[in-house]
Amino acid sequence: MRQSLAKMDWSGKALGIIVLLAGFLALPIFLPVGWLSLVTEMLILALAAGGLNLMLGYAGMVSFGPAGFYAVGAYATALILTNTKLPFVLAFAAGPVIAALTAIPIGWFCVRLTHVYFALLTLAFAQIIHTIIFEWYDFTKGDNGIVDIPLPEILRSIPHYYYFSLIVVVFCLALLWMIIKSPFGKTLQAMRENAQRAESIGIPVRLYQLATFVLSGFFLGVAGSLFCGFNKNVFPNYAHWIKSTEMLVVCLLGGIYNFFGPIVGSIVYLFLDKVITGYTQFWPLVLGLIIIILLLFLRGGIAGFIAERLALRRRRGEQA
Repeated sequence: MRQSLAKMDWSGKALGIIVLLAGFLALPIFLPVGWLSLVTEMLILALAAGGLNLMLGYAGMVSFGPAGFYAVGAYATALILTNTKLPFVLAFAAGPVIAALTAIPIGWFCVRLTHVYFALLTLAFAQIIHTIIFEWYDFTKGDNGIVDIPLPEILRSIPHYYYFSLIVVVFCLALLWMIIKSPFGKTLQAMRENAQRAESIGIPVRLYQLATFVLSGFFLGVAGSLFCGFNKNVFPNYAHWIKSTEMLVVCLLGGIYNFFGPIVGSIVYLFLDKVITGYTQFWPLVLGLIIIILLLFLRGGIAGFIAERLALRRRRGEQA
C-alpha cells in the first residue's frame, strides 16, 4: 500500500514539474514584455537564493556576503565581453568559474570560523570585493559601471533572453537538486545538525564546508552572469550588502530548509515589491513587518508551511 502511495506521489510530482515547465515555456505567448522581464528577474533571483540556500539551509553556514560572488560572476562576464572578442558562451561560462575560484581562498579563511564570526567574515570579504570594484576605476569603471555590454543578436530581445535564462536556471536547479540528494548533500545536513558529532565520526567538516562555499560561489556567479546579460550593465551595488540582504530575505521568505523555498521566495518577494511599491513608498517597512511575522510564526517559510501541511495530509491519508 505504501509503495503504491509512493509511486503515486512521485508520479504526481513528475506531472506537476512537467505542467510547471510547460507553463513557463508558454509565458512569452500571452505575457506582456514588462511582466516577462519580471519573471526573468524572478528566475535569476531564485537561482542566486538557491546557491545561497545550499550553504545556509543545508550546511548551516550563515553567510552575509553572497553578493560578492554574484558581482564577481557579473563583472567577469561583463569585462570579458567588453574587452575581448571571446564568444558569448565562453564569456558567460567564465563568470561562474572565476566566482568559484575566488571563493576558494575566501572560503579557506571563512570555514575556520563558526557562527557569527563566519557571518561577519563573509560580510567583510564581500565589502572588500565591493570596494575593489568601486575604487579600481581603470579596470571596472568605478561607480559609472560597465554599460552597453554587447550580446549576440539572438539574445537582445526579452523573450529570447527569458528562454535562455529559463534553460540555464532549470539546468542549475537540477544540479542543485542532485547535489542536495547525493551523499554529499546528506553529509551537509548531518553537519548542520551537529558538526562536532560529524567530525567525531571522521567527516572532514572543514573540507566539506569549503567545497560547499565554492559550489555556492559558482551558482551565485551563474546568477550574476545571467543578470549582467539581462541588464546589459553592471554596477558596484551588485556586491553591496543590501544585495546580500535581499538574497537572505528571499531564502527566509520561501524557507531555508526546503529546496523550493528560494524559488517560492523569489516569486513572492519580487511580486510584492512590484505591487506594493505601486501604492506606497514604504515597501521596506512592509517587508520588515513580513519578516517579523515569518520569524515569529512561520520559521519554515512559505514553502516549509506548505510542505508541513502536505505531510500532515499524507499521514492522515495513510492512517485512514
